[in-house]
Amino acid sequence: MVMTKQKKKRTKQYTGQDAVKGPVVHRYTAEAKSPAREWWDAHKRRTKLITGVVVGAVVLGWLLFEFFGLIFN
Repeated sequence: MVMTKQKKKRTKQYTGQDAVKGPVVHRYTAEAKSPAREWWDAHKRRTKLITGVVVGAVVLGWLLFEFFGLIFN
């Protein structure tokens, strides 16, 4: 039976400049959100992406419209 050599765990405490001196306490608070805010938080990334694509398509369409208007007039 072949057993692989396991690494030793580090037991020495870190004492660098940015070492944490004591326990870290995280404080969380609850926030009452409206239904619209709940929807926005859930769909923010997708909505911004779709809005950017639509605005880009509208701008590109307008530029092409003006370009062909200059050519054919």
